[in-house]
Amino acid sequence: MNAPVNIDYAALIREDTPDGFLVNSRLYQDEGVFRDELDRIFHRGWVYVGHETEVPQAGDYRVRLIGQQPVILVRGHDRQVRVLLNRCTHRGNTICQRERGTAKFFRCAYHGWVFDNTGALREATHPSGWGERPPGPERHLIEVPRLGTHRGFIFASLARDGVSFEDYLGNAAAYLSRYCDLAPDGEIDLSAGRHGVTVDANWKMQLENLTDAYHAEYVHASALAQFASLSSTDKKAAFTERGDLENPLAMQRDLGGGHSVLDSFTSNRAQGDALRFTGSTGTLLPEVVEGVARRVGSLEKAQWLARGGPCHIMVFPNLMLLWDAVRVIQPVSLTRTHIYYHPALLKGAPAAVNVARIRAQEGGFGPAGFLAPDDMEMFERSQAGMAAAPDSWLELNRGRHVERIEADDFGQPVRTCQNLDEVAQRGIWRHYKAVMSGAA
Repeated sequence: MNAPVNIDYAALIREDTPDGFLVNSRLYQDEGVFRDELDRIFHRGWVYVGHETEVPQAGDYRVRLIGQQPVILVRGHDRQVRVLLNRCTHRGNTICQRERGTAKFFRCAYHGWVFDNTGALREATHPSGWGERPPGPERHLIEVPRLGTHRGFIFASLARDGVSFEDYLGNAAAYLSRYCDLAPDGEIDLSAGRHGVTVDANWKMQLENLTDAYHAEYVHASALAQFASLSSTDKKAAFTERGDLENPLAMQRDLGGGHSVLDSFTSNRAQGDALRFTGSTGTLLPEVVEGVARRVGSLEKAQWLARGGPCHIMVFPNLMLLWDAVRVIQPVSLTRTHIYYHPALLKGAPAAVNVARIRAQEGGFGPAGFLAPDDMEMFERSQAGMAAAPDSWLELNRGRHVERIEADDFGQPVRTCQNLDEVAQRGIWRHYKAVMSGAA
């Protein structure tokens, strides 16, 4: 076995060189880096695991991974949501093999130990063989040490100590909340299921991509043309031109903590009821706005929310929210990643609105979608290109000369640039460097 190598992450992410902000391609290609990421980011930090609406009834469960640790997201018979290690406390076998279902008990297939859906050990088979020390409560399934929830989003940490959940979520919490506030009942619903794709590229490709608007007019040219044909605005041609993407009211923001957002709220509100098709599926319909108004107590506030529409939100390291869907990154290996897509339904909205959101998700991110296959191709091309130059430097300098600290809609002072700049990517890498170097 090769001895562990101490990697100098500060030397691989350089912020103030004569050539600007540089990231070394080794960070996408080194097995030692990937092992460190699993340990320091996924196994010590906070990671998104699932949503409360995925386990609505007692006994409902979903099998997930935190890094490479298998876990069970389950609502017990006591109605409490837990995240349990998917690992029998006898000999370590995974006890739940199905991706999802409803169960009163989990039974280990190796030696037959039985646990209920709260994780409590109910039977250690052939009890006479245990003598005077039969397995007891110390052999219950292990719960993750820390659990945090925000507006139905469930996060877990495998580490007993570390940054608090509130400090971890930081400025991103306000954006998650407003995403949910677009629903008449103030909640989104992920019960429609999910589908996944596998991409032969490093997981950080997707991490950087969601809040990168610079690529859209090139990678997604066909999708922009399609969206233009379905747009509610009369200026359909504008959606295939650079000028619309360079809207001065749309901002890219580094929220701190590795979180970022493509903040199009101001731009969307300026368009009022002519809000473009992308990102507005059903949110401007009178019955949706009126439902929000009943909840928030003001039609004016409801219109403000609806006309702002959702935006692209990246919550480090693996949660993404966009237009009509929630997306999750799951690292598999250094150069393989699973990406899961969940249609985000609006609780309290008419059924037709939520059906339209599912159809929009399929149209953009399904197997024959207008968007996801384009991105996957770019990720794999980037991975292949860097393999040919394993110690090369990538520049992240767009907008660096005009980067500024500016209050967002919530009054939070954050690093800001124009929509097509790279302040979000620089923010991701600053936080990554701090975590990987032990400074955060």
